[in-house]
Amino acid sequence: MKRIAIIGGGASGIVAAIQAAQMLADRGKTAEVVLLERMPRIGKKILATGNGRCNLTNSDINSAHYRTGDVRSLESALQGFGAQEILDYFKRLGLWCAEREGGRIYPLSNQASSVMDVLLAALDRQGVKVICNWQAEKISRRGDKFLIQPAAGQPLSAERVIIAAGGHAAPTFGTDGAGFALAKMLGHSVSAFYPALVPLKTAGELTKGLKGIRAMGSASLWAGGSHIAQQEGEIQFAEYGLSGIPIMQLSNVAGTLPGKKLTIKLDLVPQMEQAAVMSEIRCRVKMSPSESLETLLNGTVHKRLGYAAMKAAGLAPLSRENRSLSLQEQEKLATALKEMCFPITGTLGWAQAQSTGGGVPLSEVNPRTMESKKAPGLFLSGELLDAVGECGGFNLHWAWATGVRAGMAAANNL
Repeated sequence: MKRIAIIGGGASGIVAAIQAAQMLADRGKTAEVVLLERMPRIGKKILATGNGRCNLTNSDINSAHYRTGDVRSLESALQGFGAQEILDYFKRLGLWCAEREGGRIYPLSNQASSVMDVLLAALDRQGVKVICNWQAEKISRRGDKFLIQPAAGQPLSAERVIIAAGGHAAPTFGTDGAGFALAKMLGHSVSAFYPALVPLKTAGELTKGLKGIRAMGSASLWAGGSHIAQQEGEIQFAEYGLSGIPIMQLSNVAGTLPGKKLTIKLDLVPQMEQAAVMSEIRCRVKMSPSESLETLLNGTVHKRLGYAAMKAAGLAPLSRENRSLSLQEQEKLATALKEMCFPITGTLGWAQAQSTGGGVPLSEVNPRTMESKKAPGLFLSGELLDAVGECGGFNLHWAWATGVRAGMAAANNL
């Protein structure tokens, strides 16, 4: 009996297996679909996404929310697989969904386990053979078949193979980068990869005094004197540096700029122009000239953030009276509130990353089928490919869309 083997039991691999088995049944073809997973169970990462709620897609699916070296191929892969198509797909599996804030779409139950329940039921219904604790270590071509060698045990042969083994991010869920090595064995290249959707480490003592603070603001990424990107939302301060959705979004861009001198500039009062901030500071100085600088920004930003802005502006000691501030010093304080600078020294590691930037170039696969241009009969999907999305369901959407394409195509030309 012919066989389709899917390496990787994450989001992309699971839907690839379901779709392959469904396509075989629809075409009246007989073949075995085998899903190979190195962990004791499949779908572990799905259960953790969206803080256990599983943000499975977004109503605003388009290429602007992704980083890749080949935008045209990414757009082609997404064409015909927008949010509605994915919602319809899951509805057929029995999952009810609802749109929440920022276009994020979750299961109506707000439980990632609901997503896994319908996926597991579909795998069983379609007769997919799931083998866990099976780690693919080598893969080679043998005539019209592929031979997959596990870390231990007997090899498995298949006429069609889908590698959906994920990237490097979140290794506790079973994604250790092994899929890149397998792709290379069959002739693929791998562009430089980096932790994506990950907190950023900063230099200096400033963030250490801000540990635990959360503040709404605007964060902009600078490379030297050039403005690269900007995000708004809740910024989180930690001893190592900066986190929060805006920072993690910017990490997707920062990872593509190795060797560059990067800086994050925080605007703590984005609702006000700098001239308005300056005017407010001048009014406060005139209103309470004999009070200390420690009270100058009361009622504006978080107290410790205010102190940090004064420190950044060189206004120590804070025991000084407000009247002692020169116009130049007031201007420096206004600038510090609008552009508090944090030199970036790197990112946290793979364990803290939500996704992987870089990977197998999209130019090496057919974006309509996800079939390899290097090894016919081989298909690649999900995080293994050079496409990383922003927070908000974009990465899971990519996993579903490419997995469904790969599963359909693998079965269609078997």
